[in-house]
Order: sequence, then structure tokens, then C-alpha cells
Amino acid sequence: MKGETTKRIEEEIEIRGVLGLHARPAARLAKALGPLRARVFIGRGENLVDARSILDVLTLSARAGTRLRVIAEGEDAEVALETTKRILEAEA
Repeated sequence: MKGETTKRIEEEIEIRGVLGLHARPAARLAKALGPLRARVFIGRGENLVDARSILDVLTLSARAGTRLRVIAEGEDAEVALETTKRILEAEA
């Protein structure tokens, strides 16, 4: 609707898994975000990718210790951000 504002939240997270951000957590992330309406982007600086795209996420080449920006926009942005943090900050 006209005049509505889109909720947008942003946070920085650290990749903690010893293997970094590889295909398995990228796939878990895409699946977990699937039912949510928020748009989620992750990346470094201005290089942001769609968190629902496994291939886009893999292009970040995020190793253990890499700090990434997470931006969530939409009505369930908080849930999307927390879901993304839980998956990407997991130790394994």
C-alpha cells in the first residue's frame, strides 16, 4: 500500500564453522528462508547476494572468521535475520 514503510534490519555476523560457508549451510539457509516473506541479503561491503540463492552465497567464498553483513527487509525481517544468524554462526 502507498505510504507503507518496509521494515529493514541489518547486523554483522561472523562465520564460525571451521569449513567456512560451504554448500551444506548455504542449502540449509535457502531452505529455512523459503517460507518467509522477507528478502535477505548477505555479503561484504556493497557486495551483497540473495541469501536464498545457494550459488550466490557460495560466491562470497566466506571462510571461518569472515564477517558478513546480513540485511533483512519485509514484514518478518526479524525472524529472517535470526534464522540466518543461527545457521551462519553455527560451529559446524
